[in-house]
Amino acid sequence: MKAITSFAFLVGSLIGVAACAPPEGPDRASGVLAITNAHLYPVTGPPIEGGTLLVANGKIVEMGADVSVPEGAHTFDVGGRSVIPGIVESHSHMGFKQLNNPSTGRNNNELSVPINAQVRAIDGLNSNDVAFTLALAAGVTTMNITTGSRSPNSGQAVVVKLRGGTVQDMFFAEGGMKFAMRADREYSNFPESVDAVNELLVSELRAAQTYLEAREAAETSGGSPPPRDLKHEAFGKLLSRDWVVGVHTGDASGMRHAIALKKEFNLDLYIHHAKNTNELVDELIEAEVGISFGPILPSMGPEDPRLMGPVRLAERGGVVAFHADHPDAHQYFLRHSASLFVRKGMSKQDALAALTLNPAKLFHLDDRIGSLEPGKDADFVILNGPPLDFESLVEQVFIDGEEVFNRSTGKNAFGQRVPEGW
Repeated sequence: MKAITSFAFLVGSLIGVAACAPPEGPDRASGVLAITNAHLYPVTGPPIEGGTLLVANGKIVEMGADVSVPEGAHTFDVGGRSVIPGIVESHSHMGFKQLNNPSTGRNNNELSVPINAQVRAIDGLNSNDVAFTLALAAGVTTMNITTGSRSPNSGQAVVVKLRGGTVQDMFFAEGGMKFAMRADREYSNFPESVDAVNELLVSELRAAQTYLEAREAAETSGGSPPPRDLKHEAFGKLLSRDWVVGVHTGDASGMRHAIALKKEFNLDLYIHHAKNTNELVDELIEAEVGISFGPILPSMGPEDPRLMGPVRLAERGGVVAFHADHPDAHQYFLRHSASLFVRKGMSKQDALAALTLNPAKLFHLDDRIGSLEPGKDADFVILNGPPLDFESLVEQVFIDGEEVFNRSTGKNAFGQRVPEGW
């Protein structure tokens, strides 16, 4: 495998020669697309050799080993190559912390106050970040982009599809809210301990409850409601479970605070980073709290004992997703990270689900994306080898049935070519 260790090299190589791949496929306007002779990885079931995937109107119509190709369909024989669902990355700052541009690092944090529930990630997202080009070439089709972790509540995340264009073109779903169980003593108006951060978040959730009850009472009685408060309204979407909340924490204390928040307020909650999962597997299972674990490679070594946490949680039926946390790690390493967990004892099925179906579950989008099933969005990736093989390369990527990346032709929805071997 060719090691790629430098962002500068990657950016400088974006106009390099692309590797060979199958011919360019059709877009949605061409009608029915039949991907034939494929090694399909549905994720919800065992792999299917010699399978066929039928796509029409941006959706998967049928898939399996005995699928009849309708007359007039555009047939694309992939010669036994692997086809997996598009990778869903559950935690990123792409478009805020822009690749090779350190001055953008503060863009995803509002630091004037500790509570920023009304701040929306989509309002500050730069879809021209060159990193989107590289993420797409790594097989990522959907990404949850969050605000930062410098404040206890930094705002609202957004789920985007990497189909290019403006942020409005990329928008897919609301990403919920971001909490951070960490103290930052740099700011005098911020809590100075994790316990104090937790107390602040509890007080804000209780204030939102009071606010919503007062507005409901005024509506019932015909009285005057309290002045509109966008922060309380945003927190209210957590209390009603309309939105999920992702809690940034890695240590056991912060993770336990997150679990307690879920229990007290009945939140739809998951934990990202979650590096102390190995210590809290029983508690996470009991509370039904999923995790988004990462970044993994290259920052964590293969013998790091913390890697056993996701392995044990997956064995117990917990929801485990993987993320790279751009720009702390490359999307190129996401599949490699999954391979590392297989080496540590995770099943290949669970490792692949951690890249696809499980992150979709965290955001309740698994009825749309994350697996190859009829009725789901036709987001899929064609690779020249097994999906968890270190040497396998992404050759083509489709989103909503349209080709958005082709290594052979250099096509990329974000406009740039990628370096050979990425």
